[in-house]
Amino acid sequence: MTDGLLENIIHLEKQIQANVVEEQVRAAQWQERELTNLENSLVEARAATEDQRKQALIKKKAELLHEGEDLETAAKDWCQRLENLDASTLEEVLKRHLAAVLPGGDHDHPHGQS
Repeated sequence: MTDGLLENIIHLEKQIQANVVEEQVRAAQWQERELTNLENSLVEARAATEDQRKQALIKKKAELLHEGEDLETAAKDWCQRLENLDASTLEEVLKRHLAAVLPGGDHDHPHGQS
């Protein structure tokens, strides 16, 4: 080979190596930017998810409080209705339940003697 051709080859080889080094630097910089972008996206996604969780929790708490208030109102109404029952009505209900529970049906004594 001639000296000029060899010098051209060496020069091109050095230029290729310099291009490879530059490309590696650019690739590393791109990789860093992408990693930073992904980390920022992750932080934003976590924050959004946490906000959604908090909102869902607030909504569920309000629903449960409302449901509890409704149950309390219904229980108070039921208790009020029970308080307003007269003694004769209570005695009739009690007799029906006792007749169903006690052996012998409507008889006062277990052997059928009144």
